[in-house]
Amino acid sequence: KVAHIVGLLIGLYSLCEVCFSPIWGGLSDRIGRKPALLIGLGGSVVAPIMFGLGTNLTTVFVARALDGFFCGNMGVTRTYLGEIVDETNEARGFSFLAICFSMGLFIGPMLGGELVYPAQWAPSVFADTIFDEHPFLLPNLTYAIFAAVAWLIGALFLEETLPSARCQCFPRRQPARSIHQQRALSRQTSGTDPLGAPRSYTPNVQESSQGPVGSGDAAEATSNRCYPKVLIQTIICYCALAGWSSAANQLFILIVSFPRSIDGFALEPQQIGALQNVGAVALMITNLFFYTWATGRFGFARCFKAGWSVCMVAQLLFPAYGLLADPEKFGFWRYLPLGFMQFVMAIGGGLMFPTAFAFINRASAGLNRGAVNGWANSSGALCRAAFPPAAAFLLSSGRQVNPEWGRYISVYVNCLVGTMFMLIALPSMSKLESGHAQSRHQQDSTAGEDGTVPDAGSSRKEPFLPERD
Repeated sequence: KVAHIVGLLIGLYSLCEVCFSPIWGGLSDRIGRKPALLIGLGGSVVAPIMFGLGTNLTTVFVARALDGFFCGNMGVTRTYLGEIVDETNEARGFSFLAICFSMGLFIGPMLGGELVYPAQWAPSVFADTIFDEHPFLLPNLTYAIFAAVAWLIGALFLEETLPSARCQCFPRRQPARSIHQQRALSRQTSGTDPLGAPRSYTPNVQESSQGPVGSGDAAEATSNRCYPKVLIQTIICYCALAGWSSAANQLFILIVSFPRSIDGFALEPQQIGALQNVGAVALMITNLFFYTWATGRFGFARCFKAGWSVCMVAQLLFPAYGLLADPEKFGFWRYLPLGFMQFVMAIGGGLMFPTAFAFINRASAGLNRGAVNGWANSSGALCRAAFPPAAAFLLSSGRQVNPEWGRYISVYVNCLVGTMFMLIALPSMSKLESGHAQSRHQQDSTAGEDGTVPDAGSSRKEPFLPERD
């Protein structure tokens, strides 16, 4: 019953993310990125406290639904990041998302697992207090404090990236600029200031009508009220990646948990957590030291393909890892192939997820980025919710076919489905990569002696930057 309720809570969070991510994206296109982010962070302060204080299932489910509702603005985070980077720091900017995720893999379980029942491990401090009556309040309160600090930092230092002309609420006055300044400050990039968030913007009349460099899809999509094909393919790529990775992670946990009676590894949750921490370390190392260099050296598309290839190899070797499952025969050595699998798959994920975010950012140039990222986040959440149950069903069905080897059928099917979706998205990756390279080549060839880029009539202009001292 507990496992069933936990599954419902997880599913409810994903359902809210699916339903409300497009709403948050559209809202950020109307009122601005900063207000949308601050509203979401404010809700993330309240919902965990409500969850920790819950004394019945109704309160717990309502709190979980609120948390999923406010966290539906994750797409706004990627929108904001996409608007403060350009081609010089695009890779490093999106790699920070993976770094933050890997840090969460360490900090989250520590807070959630070690801070529950505080009256038992620190009775002198927490006995006969509200934390004794509500044993799950302390970890949730700690998370709420982190969110409150983030809200305060955002309120004080976060700059708005949505141009004032497009903001339909809370308009901001901007200083007038000469035509010469505007032309000198406009650039053919996917973002704004490579040194950080801009201090102010001047609206560009071509902002909503121009498409990605080397493509007229965005203007056509705006008139037809339909997203361009390259963007749809890119979102499909991200959805396949999100669904495949969620299913692969669940299958890993289930398969290595099988008892020795059916030739399983029979690993305990603590052992599985330690193996996943190996992946978290690999993810952090990849995005801190390798990803930026690799994308600059080989390009985004090649890095994505390399990441998918190494993940497929690591997954397809799963049956070979099972040959070392016997603890009496192999002892500690049986953990090495599983750790290798987690390490390699984390490297692949570290190459793919930031690249998918960067491609969506490029493909949405000239469109309402908030709405685009909202739909992308919603679609990805739907796949993260749908793929794991389907994989679990295949796992159960495969075991009925063959108790020993049938468990791996689900792994192969998951890889096959993911690869099919990736093949659909390959043309968009190549198009975005070649268009970006062509744009940079044209920019380098037409740059003036003063380092400014002349106006190109068919290129998209980002919000203007103020002059720097």
